[in-house]
Formats: sequence, structure tokens, C-alpha cells
Amino acid sequence: MSSCPLILIVLMALTSLLALPGNSGALAQTAKPDSVADLLLKDDIRQAEALLDKEPRTAASVAFRGEIEFRRGNFDRADALYKEALKMDSKTARAHFGLGKLALGKVNPKQAIQEMTRAIELDPKEPLYRLYASEAWGLDKKYTEQRKQLEEYVRLNPKDDERLIEAKAALEMLHAFGTEDVAVVQAPENPAPIKFRKSLNLIFASLKINGQGPYDFAIDTGATQTVISERLVAAIGLKPITSTLVFGIGGTGKVETKLYSVKELSLGDVTVKNIPVGTFNDPLISQLADGILGTAMLSDFILTVNYPAGQLELSRKRAPNTAGTEVLPVWYFSNLLLLPLDVNGKKGNFIVDTGAVTTVMSHSMAAQLGINENTPGAKIDLGIAGVGGFEGVVLKVPDVTFKTAKNTEQFPQVVSIDLKQISKMIGTEVAGVVGYDFFSDYKLTLDYYAAEIKLSK
Repeated sequence: MSSCPLILIVLMALTSLLALPGNSGALAQTAKPDSVADLLLKDDIRQAEALLDKEPRTAASVAFRGEIEFRRGNFDRADALYKEALKMDSKTARAHFGLGKLALGKVNPKQAIQEMTRAIELDPKEPLYRLYASEAWGLDKKYTEQRKQLEEYVRLNPKDDERLIEAKAALEMLHAFGTEDVAVVQAPENPAPIKFRKSLNLIFASLKINGQGPYDFAIDTGATQTVISERLVAAIGLKPITSTLVFGIGGTGKVETKLYSVKELSLGDVTVKNIPVGTFNDPLISQLADGILGTAMLSDFILTVNYPAGQLELSRKRAPNTAGTEVLPVWYFSNLLLLPLDVNGKKGNFIVDTGAVTTVMSHSMAAQLGINENTPGAKIDLGIAGVGGFEGVVLKVPDVTFKTAKNTEQFPQVVSIDLKQISKMIGTEVAGVVGYDFFSDYKLTLDYYAAEIKLSK
């Protein structure tokens, strides 16, 4: 961020505190207008863009336009705008911040730390830079530095209640683990395949927690963290450390959850120690599983969900690609993998989700395909349940074709739901979720640190 807009924002803040003689009532009733940064914090992209259209083209405004493209999922365009801003002024903090986020999305923690650190040097009072810096340090497994940045984020007292709740919860969890490393993996070089069973378009495997079990867990590439049922929490005697918010589909798109520390989780030959886990209390999900295993905790491995063979395969080495293998670049945000897809000629980023029983698209993607609430026959009476409750408006979109460079999947219809809350949570537009009905004929390989997935039959 260049110095001029920063001074303007500060002056506006100071002006709101002044009480001029004979005018205090008028000032008290006049709210300070939102800045571009404020609007982006509220996820009001259209208003932010409209405000930018009225401003002169500066390094700061170009960097903010990069941020808008990032939020829309246009990452190449965002990258070009951030770099353009830095050519105009190398001290544009928002541009360094943007490049840091892109580096995080490609699982490059070293570059992310470098860019975030520079953004903080240029604008040390911006809380958001501290929050993302903490994520970069965490990805690099430098938990002391992660804690420092989270503490500074909380100290700066940002105007973002939801993120503040999450940051405070993360600090409490780090404090609970103390000097112990988090999510330490113990396993042979090539663990034996882990058999899973298929039921209701989900996949389940058995695992043990703190030496007890086995318990039935859904294997979910679309879970931001591992969660267990409150019934199981009570059975094995876990004690809560703190609480936070979990975001997802349905209702308000969020729900409060308690966080616990699990000393040891064992899945086949793999043992993971010191893991933070959340909880759920959904009667329907509790009938199906004791918990949900977020595969990001296994990101030290190249992980293959082999649907035809019914097994999970883990390896520390990358296998050579076969002739029929398609390698697809993905983006990694908040422990989720986003896959760029062509949908009836439109582009969008879709969550790779083995925990989704069906593929869905967002209302905004449906609108691009000409379907909205006012389209005759589009609304359907279908209850889709998620973490936040039941989804309100569900639309059907007929004749949908998903394409990658080599593969095509055709659907007679796909439902569309509201994914705004998830998009806000991860900081970029989610066009949909590709689930069991998309992947069930494939061997799906996830390579987190290469930021790619592979599809083969």
C-alpha cells in the first residue's frame, strides 16, 4: 500500500474523533465511508470495485484490483496486477500481500513468508497481513513464529469478529500443545494400502484414537480439519480446550464447535500425534460415521483415493505418470484443494471433495449458465443438509458438462446452492464442489506440496 492512501485513511479516522464547536451532533451522525480495504474485508466486491473506478490509477489501486481478481478466482490476472503495482511502486504493501497469498495457494511457504514479511514491514498496522503471515509460518511448521503473528493480529484488534474468534482459538490450541510439535507423522516409507468401504456415495475407513477403537471415519478431502462426533468425545473422555467457528454448507453457513487435542490417531500403518480436532453433533452424520478425517493431515504423503480398488494409498515418493494419467494444477486454501474446471464453456474453481455425495455448483456459476431463482422450473424442493443446517434455495441446472484438458464428465443436471460463506472463509470464489459422482471411476491422487492432483483410470 502506498503512503498516500494510508495517510488518507488515517486522516479520516482522526476526523471522526474531532468535535468541532457547535457541530458535534452533525459529526456524530455522519459515519465514516468505507474504504476499499473495508469493503473487501466485508467481502463486498462490487462496491469495492465501484469505489476503485472513481479513484486515480495508483500502485495501491492496481494492487486492490489484483485483490478483487483474487477474490473472483482469477489468479493469473491477480498475479499480473500485483506485479504491475510493484513496478509502479516497489513499496506497495498490498501487492506483496497478494503475492504472498498466491504463494500460499501453491504451497510455497518460503515465498509466502518473504512476501508477507515485506508487507508487514511496509504496513505494520494492517491486521490481515499478520493473519496470513501466521498461516505461512504454520505451513512451514514454524509454530513459534506462527504464534507471534497470531498474537500480533489479536493485539491489533481487527474489525473482523469471525476471523478474530478463529485466531484466538488457534492461539489457545498452540498454547495447549506447548513446545510439542503439532501433527507429527510416524509411518514407514510406503505404508500398506488402507481399505475403505463405499456407502451412500461416501467412503469410510477404520482408525483408532488414543489407542481406542476402531472407529468408522469418512475420508474427506473437502474437510478443513478432522472432526469427531460428540458421542465419541464423551466415550473416550476428551476434554475441550477452546471453541471456534466451523464453516460449510447450509443455514447460516457456520456453527460453533469445541476443539480438542488428540494425542494419537492411527490409520493403518500411519500414526499422527498431537492433532487438534473439532466436533459435530448432527444426528444424521452420527448414524453414518464416528467422525470425518480431513486428508490435509496426511499431506506429507502423496495420497491416492483409488475408487476402483476401494483403497487409500499413501507414498512419500512420486510415481511416474502412466500414459492415461492427467496431471491438473490446483490451488490450496484453508486445507482445501481448488480445481479449475470448464463448465459449459465457463471457468470456475471447484473444491475437490470426496466427502460430497454429489457434485454441486454455486448460485453465481449457475447464473453464468443462465439459471437463477426466477428461471421457470429451476427451484426444487430438495433438502441439502450441511454444517450450518439446511440449505435454503436449491436450483437445478440441466445438461452440465465439466471439462479438463483430457477428461469430460457429463451430468443430466447439477444442483446449485449458496456457497458464499465458504468463499468468504477461504478468501476466493468457490464455483462449486466436485464429489463422488465426479471421481468414482478414477484413481484420484492428491499431491499437496506440488499443488496438483492426478486423474487416471
